[in-house]
Amino acid sequence: MKKTILIMVMLFAITNLQAYSYAAAGKEPTIDAKEQITKALNEDNFKEALKIFKENEKNYKYLTKEFIPSLYNGLEISIQNKDKKKTMKYLELSLAAEIQRRIDGGLQNIKTYNVAKVMVLKAKKFYNLLAVSLDNKTNKRLESAINNCIRAIGNPGLFGVGSKPANKNDYIKNQKIIIEVIQFL
Repeated sequence: MKKTILIMVMLFAITNLQAYSYAAAGKEPTIDAKEQITKALNEDNFKEALKIFKENEKNYKYLTKEFIPSLYNGLEISIQNKDKKKTMKYLELSLAAEIQRRIDGGLQNIKTYNVAKVMVLKAKKFYNLLAVSLDNKTNKRLESAINNCIRAIGNPGLFGVGSKPANKNDYIKNQKIIIEVIQFL
């Protein structure tokens, strides 16, 4: 009996470890590109900023097509016009698009707790980067909606003990708030 419990605990720990490593693994092209473009702008190197933008063109086109229609053209034109302020605004919008993307992924995977959790926590990661540029009211509203999405995915508990089912309706309600807030950035 003790061996069975020990094996079950070990399997649970391994499963959670894999989920964690999946969440931490991989690069984030939107974050990497934002950092590189920002560095180029700080050095007044618009040629380098445009080069980095073009290297990440596929990612920006995806975010534009799926989430923020003005992103790609706005970012490209603002870099070409050497407009640092507008370029930074569009880089912030790219983070907002990533929030939407991950929240959408969380909803699509709400029945698979580990995947939904990874998606929503990545949305929170992008929010944390965006938060410094938001006014207090917008910041609080967006943070609250993301935290509510985290709660809405539920919790499988430990061997079912303390489990909470996902609340899809609450998730969707908060997803709508996130989209609404992002539309006015």
